[in-house]
Amino acid sequence: MAAMSGLLFPLLRALQPPYRLRSVYQRLLGTEVELQIVARTRRLAESAEGTALSELERLSAVLNRFDPHSELSRWLTRPGECAPLSAELRAVLTLADGWRVRTGGAFHPGADALGGLWQRAANQGREPDAAERAEVAGQLRAAPWTLHGDGTATLHAAYPLGLSALAKGFIVDRMAGAAHASPGVEAVLVNAGGDLRTLGGRGLNVAVADPFTARDDAPPLTRVHVRDGALASSGGAHRGRMVGGVWRPHLLDPRDGRPVQDVSGVTVTAPDCATADALATALSVLGPGAGLGLAEDIPGCAALIVSRDGTRHSSRHWPHPP
Repeated sequence: MAAMSGLLFPLLRALQPPYRLRSVYQRLLGTEVELQIVARTRRLAESAEGTALSELERLSAVLNRFDPHSELSRWLTRPGECAPLSAELRAVLTLADGWRVRTGGAFHPGADALGGLWQRAANQGREPDAAERAEVAGQLRAAPWTLHGDGTATLHAAYPLGLSALAKGFIVDRMAGAAHASPGVEAVLVNAGGDLRTLGGRGLNVAVADPFTARDDAPPLTRVHVRDGALASSGGAHRGRMVGGVWRPHLLDPRDGRPVQDVSGVTVTAPDCATADALATALSVLGPGAGLGLAEDIPGCAALIVSRDGTRHSSRHWPHPP
């Protein structure tokens, strides 16, 4: 009888359905975070959840520019100094450098400086003139910082820097990886405001929001299956500001300081969320021509761009709806 029990209990555990955990938090750079974990038992799922949240807290203390005590915020107060950086902050700055160069400035961490310029002009009831735009765009053409070989960096930019989108994707990737590496975990989903990463399992069908409406109950534009990869979106025709009596989109081209007029929405699938976030931002500026060409040059990436007139442009590898 004892021998039979020794065989029976492992068999019963093998037949037991996996435990599915779902939690929602308000912790990632001001964005709601959804965490789903499928594991062999509840205890293993909750242990993986704790691991992911610890990674979230640790990286937020490095990369949250809205926290004056974060490493990024403290570094931004030290322009001109050669300062040591953590491996995580250096990794995000390296990614930002790479995307800024690869996109010819269409992706730029200094785009917030243009947002400030347009908001000040809007408050005055006018648009920024060409000289104002040219001055800020000229500042953005220079490298905002220098990364040194010894792990230090020197900040050059005197304008606001925003790394939140890229940092969000980076943290989502690290959370998903940490949870998936935990014992007994079969599948993980981390979703931060629609920018998501999935590892393991069969993946999931993701509804792509219609960029022309802000309603949560509106029919989706399309659906895409994501498995062991990431998805991110950018844009929104309903987002913007009134400037001198004219509605202007919130997205601005860092290369010339003008509002992005031709693209209403972009959705990107990629191997990781940091890549998807950066590429979605860049394609919003580059538009269908150069944007889809860039997406097709990056292994494992695909993109859907919706023009302001509603036309859909997809890269060769954009999947058909499931």
